Amino acid sequence: MKKQVIEKIYRVVIYLRLSDDDGDSRESDSISNQRLLAHRYLEGKSEFTVVKECVDDGYTGTNFNRPGFQEMMGLLEDGKADCIIVKDLSRFGRDFSGVLQYVERIFPKMGVRLILLNDQYDSNQRSQSNDYLTLRFKSLINDIYPADTSRSVRANLRAKMLDGQCVAPFAFYGYLKSPDDKHKLVIDDYAGSVVQEIFRQKLKGNSLSDIAGRLNSLGILPPLAYKNNILKQSLKTGFKVTGRDRWEPTMVRRILSDERYSGILIQGKTTTPNYKVKRLIHKDPEEWIRHEDAIPVLVDKHTAEVVRHLMGRDTRRGGKGNALLAGLVECADCGQSMVMKSPDGINRYYICSTSLYEKNCKPHSISVKKLEEIVRESILYYISVIVQLNDVLESVKSMDLPEQKLYEADRQLEVLQQECSRILKIKKNLYESFCEGLLDEGEFQNYKKKYDASLKRLEMNIQIQREEIKDVKKNIEKQQEWIKHFLLYKDKQEIDRTMVAMLVKSIRIHANKSVSIAFWYGDEFEQLITFLQTANTVQKDGAVEAFLDNRGGVKGA
Repeated sequence: MKKQVIEKIYRVVIYLRLSDDDGDSRESDSISNQRLLAHRYLEGKSEFTVVKECVDDGYTGTNFNRPGFQEMMGLLEDGKADCIIVKDLSRFGRDFSGVLQYVERIFPKMGVRLILLNDQYDSNQRSQSNDYLTLRFKSLINDIYPADTSRSVRANLRAKMLDGQCVAPFAFYGYLKSPDDKHKLVIDDYAGSVVQEIFRQKLKGNSLSDIAGRLNSLGILPPLAYKNNILKQSLKTGFKVTGRDRWEPTMVRRILSDERYSGILIQGKTTTPNYKVKRLIHKDPEEWIRHEDAIPVLVDKHTAEVVRHLMGRDTRRGGKGNALLAGLVECADCGQSMVMKSPDGINRYYICSTSLYEKNCKPHSISVKKLEEIVRESILYYISVIVQLNDVLESVKSMDLPEQKLYEADRQLEVLQQECSRILKIKKNLYESFCEGLLDEGEFQNYKKKYDASLKRLEMNIQIQREEIKDVKKNIEKQQEWIKHFLLYKDKQEIDRTMVAMLVKSIRIHANKSVSIAFWYGDEFEQLITFLQTANTVQKDGAVEAFLDNRGGVKGA
């Protein structure tokens, strides 16, 4: 028997790849299956010797930035290998132009042999003239497949986002993925308590640096370190890191500014140009997908709103610690913050910052001690009014108020209806002017469009107002939700920083040293007063009438 002469021994790199992003089948395309197929092919073939096995498990084929692929190319470029064995063209790559660049130009130039097992392709044994054409078609199909998969995945993710399901692979700080449903979040008791403490510290008047320092002194790990070390999640961050597991003011700011802690699931903040380009594009907030009450609440909405309000104000503490009214005192004329100064080191005053530094405003000033006493008396009095208001509302809920009479007596409804009649009259005059030739068709259509939109808004507001009147009890209970924030302090005789921040929105100092205090939910307070006036008109009630007569002209923000 004639002995076969082997002309060359090929140094082989076996390349294996799998990616969920490309829609690869885990069953048929698993790394172990690819490995088995390659070694079966090599059985009994003495012209091949395996140099290395390069694996990319979890890397997309739509680009070539893969560690296993780059390692393989390094072996080829260094002359340590001259043959590649791959299961098929899709395992090599799914980028149509990129794959053909390697197969038709780079590898032939380097003298590298390419074997695609399932495609029955061997670059050293091209026996048919249509090999290149077949390969091009397969490469094009491989490129189209991930594109179609990408569109399907994006559509599916968007549908889940709109349904209030969490599609992120990991929960954000303060929450965990539910063990029963990976698309739902549950509160992480430990991290959640840290988040709540951060909000409490901010309400007390502490700065971001103070809060970060306190957390570090207590040995509390920052979010990334907590997730990696305690939850055993291998995460990276796009933010700058110091290399130390310490809280920084910027971390505290991000938590305090995050609306999600109030139960709002916000997703779809970023996207990519397409399935090939992984560059992140940050969307405008209007494009984010928001879902109210989709996750458990860690911080109630009022607390979160108060904290965001304070974040935009100057809340620096004075020499004697956190100021009771820091960030809330402003000039009634220029609207700028008033700063605390102590000319003699003993007595402290709030002074308009504009008049102090720019000299463009009157020199407003007021004693800190005097102002704090005014604020204390005003808060305690306002709370007493809210307590009376709540009692009166409970009484009104039990009344049998005739719906039609409420419609007739409601002042807001009357104003809306009058405005609606006025616009209808204008539209009638516009049509008459058009018929008489005073307006051309373009002018008429522009005016008509404008007034049609106004009329639609008014009719919608009228419907809302009628619905609120129709269900008096439900509307009162809805209004009583904000009242609860004031009732929490009904037994207090003194005030503290948290109490002031939660109840007072701003304190305005006038040139004559008079003080105007705007409380939170001022508009809602006035709406309730208007409603009580309407209800009392329909059906006289002694308690309601006494409250309206004795509330002392209290007004909110």
